[in-house]
Amino acid sequence: MIRDPVFGAGYTARRIDLGEDAEGPLIATLVHREQEDAPQERRRPPVLALHGWSDYVLDRDLLDHLGASGHDVWGLDLRKHGRSLLPGQTPTAIDHLSRYDRELDAALRIIGTPPVLLAHSTGGLVAALYAQRRPGAVAALALNSPWLEMHLGRAARALLEAPIAALAARRGDLPVLPPGPSHYVRTVHRDYGGEYHYDLELKPPGGHRFPTSTLAAVLDGQHRLAAAGPLTVPVLVLHSERSRLGFRFQESMRRADVVLDVRAIASAGRRLGPSVRVVALPGARHDVFLSEESVRTAAIDVLDGWLEELPAPPDGPTMGRQQSPGGTAGGPRTASSGGAPSDGL
Repeated sequence: MIRDPVFGAGYTARRIDLGEDAEGPLIATLVHREQEDAPQERRRPPVLALHGWSDYVLDRDLLDHLGASGHDVWGLDLRKHGRSLLPGQTPTAIDHLSRYDRELDAALRIIGTPPVLLAHSTGGLVAALYAQRRPGAVAALALNSPWLEMHLGRAARALLEAPIAALAARRGDLPVLPPGPSHYVRTVHRDYGGEYHYDLELKPPGGHRFPTSTLAAVLDGQHRLAAAGPLTVPVLVLHSERSRLGFRFQESMRRADVVLDVRAIASAGRRLGPSVRVVALPGARHDVFLSEESVRTAAIDVLDGWLEELPAPPDGPTMGRQQSPGGTAGGPRTASSGGAPSDGL
C-alpha cells in the first residue's frame, strides 16, 4: 500500500493482483481515503466508487465530500483502466463483465462491510450485475448515468448482439469503433473550456479505441441484466434531463448527456427493482458530478439525502454471501482477460 500517485496526500493505493491473460499480468487498484474527519454521531455505510469505460476514479472533491460526511471512502480502478492499465495492454479490453467480480470480491474483502457502490456509466452496469450475482454483498447502488441499456433501447440492442458476438469470437481485439468525438471533454475539461481537470492520458478525449470484445461484453451484460430478477437493495439512478447526440458540437451539449440516451437509462433503471429512485437533473452532463457548479451541487444534494435514508451498517465487519466466480448470471468461471463508445461510458 502506497500513497496514491493520482490523488496524492490523503489517499492510499493498493494493488490487487489478478493473475495473467494473453497480454501479461492483470491488476486492479483500490484507492482509500485516509479518515481524518471528526467521528460522526451516526454510523454510515462505506462507499466504493467505480468509474466508466475509458475512465478512472478521478473526482477527489466528491470523495472528500463523502468522507467528510462520515463515509469510509474507497475507489476501484478496474483492470486495464486508469491506474491499473499496464504497458502493452489493450485499454478497457474485457470478454465478459463477470471477470470484474474478482477485483470487486477482493475490494469488498478489504473494505469488510457491504458498501454502497457509487458507479458511473459502464461501471453502473458492472455494479448492477455484481449486485445480482452477489446477494448481500453490497448495501445499495448509486448509479450515475449508468449504461444499463443501448441507445434506443432493447430493440437496438437485439439487432447488435448476434453480429457483435460473432465478430468478437473471431477478432475480439479488433476495434469496433474509433475514438469518439471530443464533445464530452469540451464540456468538462478545463483545457477544452470546461471547469474540471483530470489526466487526459488515463481518460483521453474521445476515449480509447473500443475493442469488439468489450462491446460484446457490454451487450451481453445488458441482456443478462434485463432478463434477471429484481434487485433487492436500494438503488438511486441519476441522469441528465436530456441527451444531445451528434457529430457537430453545439453549446447546448454543455448542459446535456452527449454520450448516452437518457430515456434508455431511465426506462432500464426503473426496471431494476422495487426500491429504485430515478432522478433526472436539468442541465446535467453525462457524469452528473462533473456538471456546472449549480447542477453538481443539486446532484450531490440528492445523493446526500438518499444516503441519509439508508440504514446504518451493522457493527463490525461483515460480508454478504459469496457465490462461485461464475455466479447466477452465467459468467465464465475461469480467470482470463481484463476490460467500452464515446469518452466516459
